Amino acid sequence: MPGRGDIEMEERFAFQERELEQLGRVVAEQQLELDALQRELVQLRARVEKVRQSAGTDETPRTLEDDRPPHY
Repeated sequence: MPGRGDIEMEERFAFQERELEQLGRVVAEQQLELDALQRELVQLRARVEKVRQSAGTDETPRTLEDDRPPHY
């Protein structure tokens, strides 16, 4: 016949199992989201590179001085 301590341990074990399963689902969902964000980042980088190439610019970032109107 199981004692009170045995029942408490079984309850704790069951609780921990449920929590681990839930944590596993959350981690899997986050991995899917990370994968999607990484694909999006790759696409955005490709678009930025395409815009740079079509504008004929290099990797040098523009400054406010570059955008100053010619009459200054």
